[in-house]
Amino acid sequence: MKFLVTSDFHGNHEHVNELQQIVAIHKPDAFFYVGDLSPGRWVFETPESASEYLETKFFPVIRALPVKHKYVMPGNTDFITISKAFQEKYQDPAECKFMMDSSLQLEQFNLVFLSTVGYTTHCLKDTEAINKFETNQSRLEESYKESHIFSRDTPGDVSDVVIASDTQNYDLKYFEVFPNYHAITEPYKSRLNYSIYDRLKNLIDGRPNTIVFSHSPPFNTCADMVSRKNNLHCGSMDVRKAVEDFQPLAVFSGHIHQSVFCSGQFRDKINETDIFTTGNTGVDAKYMNKIAVLLYNTETKEAERFVYDLKGEFAYTLNRIFD
Repeated sequence: MKFLVTSDFHGNHEHVNELQQIVAIHKPDAFFYVGDLSPGRWVFETPESASEYLETKFFPVIRALPVKHKYVMPGNTDFITISKAFQEKYQDPAECKFMMDSSLQLEQFNLVFLSTVGYTTHCLKDTEAINKFETNQSRLEESYKESHIFSRDTPGDVSDVVIASDTQNYDLKYFEVFPNYHAITEPYKSRLNYSIYDRLKNLIDGRPNTIVFSHSPPFNTCADMVSRKNNLHCGSMDVRKAVEDFQPLAVFSGHIHQSVFCSGQFRDKINETDIFTTGNTGVDAKYMNKIAVLLYNTETKEAERFVYDLKGEFAYTLNRIFD
């Protein structure tokens, strides 16, 4: 089988539209989108507005792709409330199957979809969880101090905007806002404390021929390099430990937009497990005029990375420079 893998469009409709031509060229058997559907919160401040945008710009294109199996998962920029709605609505792989921290069988393969990422200093915690094997305690302590924001399952009756520690506005009609980790109440605290490692263990352990699609890459690989100058990595310790313990065939990830730019490669290994990163970004101004995809052959276990130029414009950008 041929898998076509990409990620991190962040709402960039030029990336979405280019998929039609890319699929026509490569004719994959299965398509995988590995997280971060929505633009950042500075674009759409509420789950409702993000949902409307994606239902207009993203899903119609994905559903129309002439691919037999199509799988989409969210990432850490996506509101969990609308992701739950998408999971209920999109259940047919022939059109689009929406996956969150779950697995399924495709022919001989156990496909694992991990949309949750390791604990960060970002305020929106909808799709974050503790790394059970975190070793950077200073980073953990800094994360504890930040505001912790969670989307409400259903909107409240009262609109009242507060400013969180990330300086962004959050309407209490749509969000529950906690000043720090220690102030979080249930069920949010249990959800946050259900570690990345334990999630993967439940999805992989004892199942042969596993291929993992994890928005967050494993720590200390080409897939999680955020600075070439400083040789800095920020992937998940739990994803790495799970790979070492359960030895899946391959891991595909996104999340770190600059991974390939900084490391110079899209493929790595942890023992016998192949690690692949898309290295794609639909939102960073200097790099968003190109789309990167991976084409993986399940028989040869080989992958190629293709980069295509985009012609259109996308208004919502981050002016980040990677070094």
